[in-house]
Amino acid sequence: MVLKRGSTGSEVEQVQFWLSELAQFNSALPDLTVDGHFGAATEKAVKTFQQEQGLTADGIVGQATWDALYAAWLDMQSDLGGTAWPGIVLRRGDTGMEVRLVQFWLRLAADNYTSLAAVSVDGNFGAATEKAVTAFQSLFGLTADGIVGRATWNKLNEVALAVANEIVDANVAPGQFTTTVREGSRGTAVRAVQYYLRRLSAYYSDIPSVTVDGIFGAATTKSVKAWQSRAGLTVDGVVGRQTWNSLYEAVQNLATSGPVVRTASLPAPASTLQVGDSGAAVLRLDRLLLFLGQWLPEINFLGSTTPSSVFTQDLELTVRSAQRYFGLPETGEVTTADWNAFLKAAQALAEVNPAAAAPEPDGVWPASALTLGSSGPAVLQVQRWLNLIASVDQGYLFVPETGELDAATQDALENYQLTAGLPTLGVVDAATWESLRTAAQALCSTCQSNKEG
Repeated sequence: MVLKRGSTGSEVEQVQFWLSELAQFNSALPDLTVDGHFGAATEKAVKTFQQEQGLTADGIVGQATWDALYAAWLDMQSDLGGTAWPGIVLRRGDTGMEVRLVQFWLRLAADNYTSLAAVSVDGNFGAATEKAVTAFQSLFGLTADGIVGRATWNKLNEVALAVANEIVDANVAPGQFTTTVREGSRGTAVRAVQYYLRRLSAYYSDIPSVTVDGIFGAATTKSVKAWQSRAGLTVDGVVGRQTWNSLYEAVQNLATSGPVVRTASLPAPASTLQVGDSGAAVLRLDRLLLFLGQWLPEINFLGSTTPSSVFTQDLELTVRSAQRYFGLPETGEVTTADWNAFLKAAQALAEVNPAAAAPEPDGVWPASALTLGSSGPAVLQVQRWLNLIASVDQGYLFVPETGELDAATQDALENYQLTAGLPTLGVVDAATWESLRTAAQALCSTCQSNKEG
C-alpha cells in the first residue's frame, strides 16, 4: 500500500485523521480536512511529520510512514485515556476531541454502508453530526435519538475498526455470519476470523496470534483449534456458525473491559524538555508529575487535572519542585536523568499504594482488563479479594499476594468465575471485578458485625 498525491479513499481519510489529531498537540502540523482526497495540504503535512520522525520526507505514505503515524496517534490516545467511552454523553452543541473521534468513526462507517452519509471531522457536534448519528443508530438497532452514549460509542468504535481492518464486506454488519471458512479459504470472512483470534490472543496466552492476511493457512487452523478447545467446541479447525459466534461474542465481551494491563515503562523523551515545548512527551511529563504530586506534597503540581501537552511556566515550577525533592539540579528543564528519577519514584509508589492503579476510592474498576502477565496494585487488590473469599469458603483457591497475575491467580479466577456463574475467562473483566468486590465487601461487613456482636 502506497498513498500519495492524487490517492483517494478510506486509507487517505485515516492518514488525514491521524495527522489532524496529532496537530492538536503539535503546532507544526496543519489541521487537515478529512475528505479522503490526498492533495497538496495532505502532502505537506505528511512531509512535516516525516521530517520530525527522521523518515524520508517525500510526502508519500508507505508502510514505514503509516506505521509511524499510527504509533504516534496511539501514543497520544494512550496519554489521553484511549478510545474507551469517555463517561459523558455527547450531543448537539458539544465540541472537542471526543466529537472529532465520533465524526471520524461516522465517516468510516459511511464508506461501507450505503445508507449512511459522511460528516465533516471538525469537532463540532452540529445538525449534520446529529443526523448522521441518528441514521447510524437506526441501522444498527440502537435507540435513534442522535445522542452518543455508551452503547452508541461502543458500536461506532466496533464498526469503524471493522471497516478500517477490512473484516466486513459492504453493508454487512460486524459479527454477521456469512459463510463457513476452513484451511484453504480466502477473503473477508477469513480476515475477520484472524482479526478476532489476534484480539483474543492478547488476553489468552494459549491462543496463538495470527497474521491478518485473509488466507486461511496452517497457522490460522492451529489458532482456531486452540480457541475451540478453550471454548468447549468441536476441535476441527473449521469456522462454522457456532465457532464464528463464539469468537465474535468473546471479543465483544472482552472489548468492554478495556485494553490489557501489563507493566510498561514510559519511554524517556528524545531530547531535553523545557518551557515552550509541546507534544506527547510533555503530556506524559504532565501526567507523571500530577501522579507524583498526589503522593508527595513536596512536589507542588501547579497544572490542571485536565491533560496538557504544553510545557508552561507552571509546569516548569512543578519540575523545579520535583528536582529539589529528588536532589537533582534545579534547572526547570527535564533531561533523561530527571525523567528516569521521576519514573522510578512513580513505579515505587504504584507498588505500595493500591489506589495508584485504580481511581479512588479503592475498589473502583480500573477500566482495563487484567490477564496473565498483568501486574500492579489492581492485580494485588484482586488477589486480596480472592483470598478473603477463600478464607471462608473451601470451594475457592488461595493465591500468593504478589501483584503479579500468574498461572495460580488465573486458575483461582477461573474457579471463582465458574462458581459465581460468570464466563470462565481467567481474565478480570468489569463483571468479574464487580462480583469480587461485592462478595468481599459482604464478607467484610459480616466480619465487622461479628466483631461488634
